[in-house]
Amino acid sequence: MEGAAASPGMVQPSQVGLEKVLERLKERVGLGSELRLEWLPGKVKLRDGKKLEEEVAGDTILIYSEDPGRAEELVAHGFAEWLLNQHTRKYRMLINKLIEVFEEIQYHDKERIVEALANLIRGA
Repeated sequence: MEGAAASPGMVQPSQVGLEKVLERLKERVGLGSELRLEWLPGKVKLRDGKKLEEEVAGDTILIYSEDPGRAEELVAHGFAEWLLNQHTRKYRMLINKLIEVFEEIQYHDKERIVEALANLIRGA
């Protein structure tokens, strides 16, 4: 219907255009079938006091730029960032697991020491 306003939830043409750019990148590289894109023009997101234009959160590229041309450029940046994250994800998983094991050991050691101190205090 000509002149009708877009209904809530309706995909905007700019979003579709950005998704097509992402699909071409995924096809060219052969990776990223799970990767999604959200264009959130005008949303303000800060990191270290600096306004972000784009970020990658898990398997989603979030584009905040209001300028459709700039948003299109940021799709490639977000895709490259996501690709690098795939490489480092395994290292982050390993480090997080080591931290988890270390914290568990430390907790048990601390509890042993607390119990010894409590016994010492009660006996004093």
